Amino acid sequence: MPNLGHTMEEGKVSEWLKRVGDPVAKGEVIAVVESDKASFDVESPAAGTLIAIEAQGGAVVLVGGTIGVGGAAGEVAAIASAAASGAAVHEAAAVAAAPAVQAPSAPPQRAGRIKMSPAARALAEELGIDPSMVVATTDDGVVTRDDVRAHAAAHAASGAKPFSPMRRAIAEATQRAWQTIPHVALQSHADIGALVEGSGASLTAAVARATALALGEHPAFNGWLVDNRFEPAPNVNLALAVSTPHGLVAAVVPLAETKTVSTLRDEIQDLATSARAGRLDGARMLGGSFTISSLGRWGVDAFGPIISAPQVATLGIGRVNRVAREASGGGVRFASEIQLTLVFDHRANDGVEAAQLLATIVACLEHPQRLEVGA
Repeated sequence: MPNLGHTMEEGKVSEWLKRVGDPVAKGEVIAVVESDKASFDVESPAAGTLIAIEAQGGAVVLVGGTIGVGGAAGEVAAIASAAASGAAVHEAAAVAAAPAVQAPSAPPQRAGRIKMSPAARALAEELGIDPSMVVATTDDGVVTRDDVRAHAAAHAASGAKPFSPMRRAIAEATQRAWQTIPHVALQSHADIGALVEGSGASLTAAVARATALALGEHPAFNGWLVDNRFEPAPNVNLALAVSTPHGLVAAVVPLAETKTVSTLRDEIQDLATSARAGRLDGARMLGGSFTISSLGRWGVDAFGPIISAPQVATLGIGRVNRVAREASGGGVRFASEIQLTLVFDHRANDGVEAAQLLATIVACLEHPQRLEVGA
């Protein structure tokens, strides 16, 4: 089981694309595994033959655990014989240890690739149902829409609606972060009149650019806290929180400090579109060193996001408000302002350093010339 992120402790084998005895080429995709929020292709590290599958579809395996074995073609028979012998011993032991009467439980997850019609899979995703938990009633073992509806109705009758795998992963990660990280929030506002009037730039892209530049000046907030040690990131890999029909995902813009506002705008739009359509490659969700999140379009003035561990800070963006301010020559003027909330991990940094980072972001937004490359 590959390690697909700092916080990943285990992964789920979604499906195998090869069977035991099949030849495989180096770099060929042989299986699909799921982490907290995405699916990833597993490539063969060498050419040879898939000798054994240790973790069938639906199995959850700790990072570093064996999911399959590869080798020379001649090894297949020996491995299969040993596996069959071991399985028989394991089954006998399980039967001997089993109680005489067992309480009803959820249907077991099926081994191997889940056979499900595209329409049934789409319905399962819509209803937040784990496909591996739906029992097929057809002779060929293919899960249909009727099977999905029956599964949903059975759970509705019991008054329980289980979380989807993605929702469950988000819930667990959020609870763990909230319970273990001492969150401290600082708020400020930025007058974006010059930014909007001067260039009409995308606000999210401009904040992304300002944040990337500010993190270059305050690198203690750009990285990860691992084993009570801060690991600085070599570059600003900026994660953007994107809301999708299935939950929140963090899409990562690598090397954000090297990109212009227009380039960031295009990348952010592409990431958001791909994420909402379910086409975002899992690799584009890894490696984020700092996260920004915006709820301004939903009318939220300000909010404090939860830090995405093991990152040490995150930035929340509120909506644009027209507010009355004192003019420099006296009287009143109206300004376009956004509220910015910087939430940081107090184990990694103190309030003064966080205030300096937030002030730098504000200064970049209020003086748009600083956002230009080479400024």
